[in-house]
Amino acid sequence: MIYFEGIQPGAVWRSPTYTVERDEMIEFARRWDPVPIHIDPAVAEEVVGGLTASGTYVLAVRSRLLHELPAAAIVGSAGYDEVRFHEPLRPGDSVHVVLEWLECRASSSKPDRGVAKLRISLVNQHDVTVMSHLDTLIVRRGA
Repeated sequence: MIYFEGIQPGAVWRSPTYTVERDEMIEFARRWDPVPIHIDPAVAEEVVGGLTASGTYVLAVRSRLLHELPAAAIVGSAGYDEVRFHEPLRPGDSVHVVLEWLECRASSSKPDRGVAKLRISLVNQHDVTVMSHLDTLIVRRGA
């Protein structure tokens, strides 16, 4: 468990990689986001050059990979900002999360907590950012 005092602005954490399986990606989209470019290879090829993952699936992969990183003593999130889907995620892509701690400060209203801002990116095997967002976390201070 990493407490507020252990967060260093400028530090970068990288998760292990995850390879996107075509069948898993399509099944997820069929259930949660059945847009043709996510579920129909023929339509996807014609419209966008091949199947692409739904944004919801991209966020789910990102979330899973975040759990592979050291756990921060998170009390809550103040929300995501600047969510961007930069490039399509496609079957066979191998991706990992890059988490960059941007800044941190002690909470002015709750002395047992700190506030940390970070950038979270999902990066593919070609070192291309697929999606990114900023996050502001409320983190417990150590004893």
